[in-house]
Amino acid sequence: MYSIKAITSLTGLTAETLRAWERRYACIMPARNGTGRRFYSQQDLEKLTLLVNLTGKGHPIGKLATLDNQQLQDFQKQVSTNLTTEQSPLLAQIIDSLKQYRIERCEQLLKKALIAAEPLDYARDILLPALQAVGELWHDGKLNIAQEHMFSGCIKRIVLSMVNNLHHHSKNNPGMLFATPSGDPHEFGILVSCLIAANQGYNCYYLGADLPAKDIIEASQHLKPDVIVMGMVKTPPEQVTIDELQLIMDSVDGVTTKLWLGGSGAYFYYTQLQNELSNCELITDIDHFNAKAQQQQLSG
Repeated sequence: MYSIKAITSLTGLTAETLRAWERRYACIMPARNGTGRRFYSQQDLEKLTLLVNLTGKGHPIGKLATLDNQQLQDFQKQVSTNLTTEQSPLLAQIIDSLKQYRIERCEQLLKKALIAAEPLDYARDILLPALQAVGELWHDGKLNIAQEHMFSGCIKRIVLSMVNNLHHHSKNNPGMLFATPSGDPHEFGILVSCLIAANQGYNCYYLGADLPAKDIIEASQHLKPDVIVMGMVKTPPEQVTIDELQLIMDSVDGVTTKLWLGGSGAYFYYTQLQNELSNCELITDIDHFNAKAQQQQLSG
């Protein structure tokens, strides 16, 4: 069972929105203890996560609230942005260029799209869907490993170039450190988060992927960031990743330095393994990260 605080942290919903959805649309019926405090089941959490994803794509809550979890999952599959040729001419051109090994054309197309987009929109609506689409094509055998690696390298070059252009280090700016723990080589979540943070004026320290906890802790002690942002994508996470994460959680006090954890592996770690995230906050998606970073700026 989850408290309302845990539910809002996991879904990104505010408590006010959650209560409004319950009151107006009866989308879920939380249990209550003897004092009237709400508690939510795993099924409630899954439904709310689906509702957040779908309403975030423009689908009205009133038309979704009465659907059960399976119906919501089916609907999400129907409307999910697969970025097929018909849905995204840009992605179709990128994929076609990648299949022909024209990586310079891929980079040109991605940079052209950047001109018309803010960093958050660019990350959410272009980079992440493109990475997902390329990953799915590789998984289906329609792209090979070399092509997938070339595209990943292209994305990394573009994002780090954007970060460098946005980044103006100042001792007056708050700082964020970005890394993934040992056993998790997936870095694009922290990479796009670094881009969002740089756009908000943070001093950004990008360490990269698959780092031992002791090195992350030592870097943090020297750089003194306000927030350590960790990505965990492997699902389920490897035991070495869980052990390393615990060392990092033990090293921060949650006040001077906060720890934010994002990615599907982090979500699994919390919801399926029922682990407490001591001195740590779970970030559900890029929009949640953007909002948390803005809030941290104001509170810091």
